[in-house]
Amino acid sequence: MTAKTVGILGGMGPLSTIELMRKIYFRTPVDKEQQHLRLLVDNRPQIPDRTDFILGLGPSPVPQLRDSAQLLEKWGADFIAIACNTAHLFYDDVVSAVKIPILNMLSLLDLNLAKRLSGGSRIGLLTTTGAIKSKLFQNYLPKYNLVLPHDNVQNKNVMQAIYGEHGVKTSSVSRQNKSLLCEAVEDLKQEAPALIIAGCTEIGLILQEMNVGIEILNPLDILADEIVIQARTT
Repeated sequence: MTAKTVGILGGMGPLSTIELMRKIYFRTPVDKEQQHLRLLVDNRPQIPDRTDFILGLGPSPVPQLRDSAQLLEKWGADFIAIACNTAHLFYDDVVSAVKIPILNMLSLLDLNLAKRLSGGSRIGLLTTTGAIKSKLFQNYLPKYNLVLPHDNVQNKNVMQAIYGEHGVKTSSVSRQNKSLLCEAVEDLKQEAPALIIAGCTEIGLILQEMNVGIEILNPLDILADEIVIQARTT
């Protein structure tokens, strides 16, 4: 079987892109090294910050998102995946720039939830302030009652763990960042959600393999599963 070539539009942030590659690697069934998927990766941290743009604090990421997609298509990708939740606000802009398919991580998330939860279910959401302000997840998941952290928790815990001086975007998955997000999880658990969505790839990085007393659903896992399926489908 000849697998399709996967294009990854990444760099938002770099560590999340590396994590997506790792997830793809461990999900791909092989008998030998040569059967692993070919990944064409544009790990482009220079793409303007999505939340800054949404909040009116920076330039649009759309030109570089489109340029990256076109480059991946030129390199020979058969389809593209975007390794960032908030960037899906600009999904239609990127799709219109290329002729190859682009997987939609948030549409895949919706399909996953539909198999597990009934409409109206309460779901906790940890994501960027940009995604909250733009109602990105509310637009993709209109059937559910999305529960958000209190404003002070969003600012002092969630955004600090992602964007702070020692946040994961510029530093690492530190004990401090884990502590900040654990407090945010406890805040959401007071609303008794069925599960919590890690609605930012950096949040998924911080919370993975942690026991926080509730299921953390990482859309990046769902995307990695679909990448392997699509690449191996002839």
